[in-house]
Amino acid sequence: MPNFLSKLFGKAKAAVSTPSTGLERLAPESKRTSGRREPPTELDWSHAEYIPLPPSPPTWEVDGRDEFHREYNDPMIGPVIQAGFKSQHTKVVKLGADLSPEQRQGRVGEVIAKAYSKLIIQRMKAGQLAAAAKQCVEMFERVPDYVKDVDRRRFNRILAQMDKAGKKHDYTTVEAASPSSLPLFTPSDDAPWTLGGERKLEGDERPDPAFDIAAIDATGTWLLDRSGSSAGRPEVKSVLRRVDRRGLVVGEKALSHDTYRTGTGASGSSIAIMDSTGSLHVYDAALNVVVETPLREDPRVVDHFRTIDTNYWGEFKSQVRAVDIAPEGDRYLFTLADEAWCCTTAGLALWGLVMPLKDGWKRVVGRSERFGAGREVEEALRLFGLTLPVSPADIKRKYRALALAHHPDRNAGNPAAAEKMKALNSAFEVLTGVDPNTLGFEESDVTYFARTAPDHVIEVEGFRLEITMTGGTPQDWVYAASFAGSEGAAYLATYSGKVILVSREGRPAVVYDIGTCPTEIVDVGRYTYFLTPTRLYVVEDRTKLAAFLDVFQQGRLLVSQTGFGLLTSKRLQWFTEAGVKVGELSTRDPIRAIYASDGSTIVQTRQHQVEVQGLVV
Repeated sequence: MPNFLSKLFGKAKAAVSTPSTGLERLAPESKRTSGRREPPTELDWSHAEYIPLPPSPPTWEVDGRDEFHREYNDPMIGPVIQAGFKSQHTKVVKLGADLSPEQRQGRVGEVIAKAYSKLIIQRMKAGQLAAAAKQCVEMFERVPDYVKDVDRRRFNRILAQMDKAGKKHDYTTVEAASPSSLPLFTPSDDAPWTLGGERKLEGDERPDPAFDIAAIDATGTWLLDRSGSSAGRPEVKSVLRRVDRRGLVVGEKALSHDTYRTGTGASGSSIAIMDSTGSLHVYDAALNVVVETPLREDPRVVDHFRTIDTNYWGEFKSQVRAVDIAPEGDRYLFTLADEAWCCTTAGLALWGLVMPLKDGWKRVVGRSERFGAGREVEEALRLFGLTLPVSPADIKRKYRALALAHHPDRNAGNPAAAEKMKALNSAFEVLTGVDPNTLGFEESDVTYFARTAPDHVIEVEGFRLEITMTGGTPQDWVYAASFAGSEGAAYLATYSGKVILVSREGRPAVVYDIGTCPTEIVDVGRYTYFLTPTRLYVVEDRTKLAAFLDVFQQGRLLVSQTGFGLLTSKRLQWFTEAGVKVGELSTRDPIRAIYASDGSTIVQTRQHQVEVQGLVV
């Protein structure tokens, strides 16, 4: 038997046993550690505090994908959408004419309106004004809900050109708002702000459209020209600009490398950039180079690829999902597939962690697949008599008390008890994402993880052998990572939707479970923000859910020491640190820059600016 196992598995390392004989054998050494000079430590979160939060719905549950598939497969509507994908505008218009007004709604209406606009522009360029005017009228009649002011203004220009050319027609102009008649800046009615100092910017004052806001931190703003076009030199791949809180340029640096990944926190003032070749560059607030190292040649990376079969994982740059620099500027971190490494600026590894296996592990508390809309979460809190901020322990205690009071076994003869219990279970599941059927009242408040199945089961000479490896090749990638605002801690977020807070020494302290990997993690001390494609979580003191916002397509996150904002092209929403909405500012033109002033904020578009008095960023 030992000889057979030795031949089958080589040198042994993990326990192998059978209930009947108690035999113990060793499993082979894990490829994760075999031959590696500095192997990562498998992350063990069994003693970490577990914080289940209301699950974040995946994008495909809220982006209308189900409706799209129904339309795409509809024998009448589907061909219109398919023609739109191929930019077959004439075909879209022809097929759209056969649809009923009810069918020309939603995504299909948008496709038809876009096709009309494209065709009308083509007719105008070709000088076919009468045909262009006719198609404008058809557009107004067939998809009136999707006609924009720009379409109406285009129609009026066509009529003016026909009149000027002496061409007869029976059309009359339509009402269309002029761009110049729209307000440049409009605060919401509930915003406690006043606008002042609205003016047109001089040529040298206007924000360069080549630059985008990369991050806003405690002392200023990082702007990035990812194309390098502002430098006007072919050898420049990107340009980094540092601006102070008042909008004054601190410095600008033309970079010989492109920008593939960036990392910077609201608590620090440095920025980490990884280029597409896999080299890491870190700059401080004065644009001095703090770190410049080729991650491809990092010994930990070299060992990773030498000892693990990762051919199917794609290019190196796609495996490094996150880079960041500590607020103190003395450490950086990078992720590599399912590993995360924290290093000093000299490249010395402080810790390396690898995520545990996805398969063959389980939570003692079962994670549900259900998620609730914001309204459902609020209703669940009301049912439990709770208000934000709230911790999972608060929810669990309240659930247990209500479940004991309303359980059908304790309320025999009361038909309403079963419905009440059903509502309590549903509310608990919405608030935590945990299946209440897996909870036992004797369970401790610490949720831990355990193996549920061996890695290998073999039958040898009548014996059943269950072999559990100590290692393996975990598959739960680290998709986001960020340093915390204090204590040298860091956050690691995995594809499966877990966010692990690890200490300065690399020990897991808290596991947040939100069901979807966040795109951004920002820690500013008392409050931490997790932004997914569909939801923003505000966590207070690292354990309490202070607020959550449904934020699908509501913009990127901007965090300061006084609150946070959600910024889209033409709208800025602002919230307190705890997630209470303060107000919003809408603009006629895209927002290009945001700067602090004395008790106010300067917002600039390409040609105009305004001072938002009372808004402090």
